[in-house]
Amino acid sequence: MNRMQNCRGCEYMKQYNYGKKIYYCDHEGRIDDMGKLGEEKLPETSPVWCPVKEKG
Repeated sequence: MNRMQNCRGCEYMKQYNYGKKIYYCDHEGRIDDMGKLGEEKLPETSPVWCPVKEKG
């Protein structure tokens, strides 16, 4: 995965519905403590701190 791709197909992307959809990254190696990706929709590209794109 690279910055041109979004997190939609990533195995670590999780979604919860607390009145609105909350998307977050569940990867253990993320440098962002919250791992929040967005509300109601995913961003167009993966975040700068994405641990998966660094490996790819």
